[in-house]
This record gives sequence, C-alpha cells and structure tokens, in this order.
Amino acid sequence: MKFNDLVSVAPETELPELVARLRDLATALEDFVRFGPAAIETGVTISDWVAAKRAVPILVGKMNGHPNIKDGKVGATTELFYVDQGAGLVRTFNRWYRLGPSLTAGALQ
Repeated sequence: MKFNDLVSVAPETELPELVARLRDLATALEDFVRFGPAAIETGVTISDWVAAKRAVPILVGKMNGHPNIKDGKVGATTELFYVDQGAGLVRTFNRWYRLGPSLTAGALQ
C-alpha cells in the first residue's frame, strides 16, 4: 500500500489553502493571547466530550542535521502538512525536511 493510500497530505495545488488555514489558526491564537477568553465568539458547543487521540501522518527515518537527533539515528517527525516528492521536500509542524532515499520506492505517491 502506498503512503497516500493511507493518509491525505496537502498536494502542491492545495498549498495556498493550507497556508491560509494555518495563518487563520495563528491569528486566532494571537487574538486569544491579546484579548483573552471573553473576546472569543463562537456559536459551537461540544457536550459530553472526552479527550482522544488520532493518528496523523509522519515520517520515520534516519536523521541528518536535526537539532535534537544525532546524525544517523532514527527519529520521527511531527505531523506532515506538505509533501512535494518531486522537489524532495516535506513540511512538518516544526520544520522542513529534505527527502533522501526512502525504504520503499514510491512511498509518498
């Protein structure tokens, strides 16, 4: 099974929409810091809720040049937001990664 059969990450054509959504998130959090909870307007309520986790797409592999993982050691990225296999780049929540060889040919197709 190929990577994109399992998860959906933003293809190149959706990058502007992803940028806008992440910018909206950052603005909302900045507004919360600046104006406090009383300034939040929403008509949405969630009841009978519990905290849960869900799987998100990540990459696992040998790292080189990572600020916290020694070169050659295996590490895991944070959530993938953008993949451009042709350019050999992925963007996770924390940083850009340049793609080296994958364990399986065509893994991100």
